[in-house]
Amino acid sequence: MKDYFEQTGPTMTFEIFPPKGSGNLASIFATVDALASLSPDLISVTYGAGGTSRENTVEIASQIQNNYTIPALAHLTCAGNSKAEIDNVLKTLSKNGIKNILALRGDIAEGETLSDFRYASDLIKYIRSGYDFKIFAACYPEKHIEAYSMDQDLCSLKNKVDCGVDVLISQLFFDNELFYEFRDKGREMGIKIPIVAGIMPITSQ
Repeated sequence: MKDYFEQTGPTMTFEIFPPKGSGNLASIFATVDALASLSPDLISVTYGAGGTSRENTVEIASQIQNNYTIPALAHLTCAGNSKAEIDNVLKTLSKNGIKNILALRGDIAEGETLSDFRYASDLIKYIRSGYDFKIFAACYPEKHIEAYSMDQDLCSLKNKVDCGVDVLISQLFFDNELFYEFRDKGREMGIKIPIVAGIMPITSQ
């Protein structure tokens, strides 16, 4: 998948949001049916805060990968999860043929104390050390909310990339110039991996 993003020409990907708990997956797969007809290059599947939709993420990603033969990108957040829980998810994803993971810290619940993984970079390093996944990570053209400055954010991003990231996917943005400036500054700092723009299509007038 990394090699694909290094090719020239446009790519088209979609993102699926699993229902929490034992929500109805039939509507999700009806949506996937419609998206599959557009021949996307990849479909990503989100992962609820603290793993609230963990089982659904694994199930949906596995179906997309194996039944629709579309590359699936499973999101994985480490906030609220122990190493044992992360290992369980990673082993299940690998067993089901998932090859791509978007490694994220995730939102921290009020009063929650992080233990095994404090940052996305910790999760990335852990996955890289023991598993054979293509690792995607997030980046922020408009700056991460917790960063003091864009320079600090880019330094943190470079550290994250050096932990073993293959592809970066940006958070949503609505000003192309901000993305280009961010990308160029990243290149100047030595971030050479593909940076994919995350966009939200306008669906109303």
